Amino acid sequence: MRRKQWFWGILLCGLGLGGVLAGLGRSSAHEAGRFPHSVTLGDFNMDGHLDLAVAASAERKVTVLLGDGKGGVMSNHSYAVGRGPVWVTAGDLDGDGHLDLVSTNSGAGSATLYFNDGKGRFAKRQDMKIFQAPVAAVVGDFDRDGRMDLSVADTLLSRVLIFRGDGKGEFSQIGEYPVGRRPHIMTEADLNKDGLMDLLVTSLGSHTISVLLGKGDGTFHTSKGVKVGRFPHYMAIADFTGDAHPDVAVVCAGEDAVFLLAGDGKGGLRKLAEFPAGFNPHPIATADFTGDGQLDLVVGNRSSRDLTVLKGDGTGSFTRLADVKLPDDPIVLATGDFTGDGKPDLAVIFASLDAAGIYRGDGKGGFQPMAPPG
Repeated sequence: MRRKQWFWGILLCGLGLGGVLAGLGRSSAHEAGRFPHSVTLGDFNMDGHLDLAVAASAERKVTVLLGDGKGGVMSNHSYAVGRGPVWVTAGDLDGDGHLDLVSTNSGAGSATLYFNDGKGRFAKRQDMKIFQAPVAAVVGDFDRDGRMDLSVADTLLSRVLIFRGDGKGEFSQIGEYPVGRRPHIMTEADLNKDGLMDLLVTSLGSHTISVLLGKGDGTFHTSKGVKVGRFPHYMAIADFTGDAHPDVAVVCAGEDAVFLLAGDGKGGLRKLAEFPAGFNPHPIATADFTGDGQLDLVVGNRSSRDLTVLKGDGTGSFTRLADVKLPDDPIVLATGDFTGDGKPDLAVIFASLDAAGIYRGDGKGGFQPMAPPG
């Protein structure tokens, strides 16, 4: 117990929970709970518009923001979870065709599952209390049985735990895999192009990305660590080099840079290039933000309070465009067409403003905040 309390105190201090700034930028932001730390997107109420779910790490809740398809929010409702929710993700956990939610609660050592009624309401709750300090989760069909499974990275254990889903919302642990020290962010991709889901985990303590290649039966090969820059955070995975192999762009906060790792199509990664960002970068998003048919990158910089926009040329090179100034520190980004104009926009989660903002993309690499209704 002392170990968990010690970790939670260190985590909150490291995330900057001491000085919440008041008032800045609230005209273009939506309340998201105290110290929001993670976001996931989906059409939760089946109306054809993107919605957001945001985990508020200092308030023990997940806030669901239902989008109106015009860059605004129709409703805002919060759901109680365990102490210290630092991650939220979505997936159809019970097989009813509706997106459900999973939050990982580091302070409580638990995960909270909420089941969707199809109208964007989450009434049924279920808790999993078998962790030390879970920090990230991925929902996916790891064993190809048509039912969603769950993987959870635990930062105190330095392991990824795998759970098989029964298609009705219940999960049983079937394995765990060591990864780099103090895992932080986890995402999924098919790195070796075998049609199976693989997992990638950034670790703050070892400054690595751990790659776990899926076997297709719910198990994974032993992880392989790839050394990157200091304090790797979020990753964007896509073919940035034009060779039809998935590559990885990872934000390294200790280097104030993005590292581009070229994939070999077999699960291997090698450093190809490094691109400067702002001060203390954390989140990253990829899409064709400039409308030229090539993938670009946007990086959120917490200490310089801005976005770095990197225009890709399809060969692994990026040109830095004009930075986008922000009212405060962006801790996480998500991209999608929130305004219905066919151009990728950004959802920006501000840690110290306790808010989420929608920024309209102009299709040329620029972004402007949308004002909420009313």
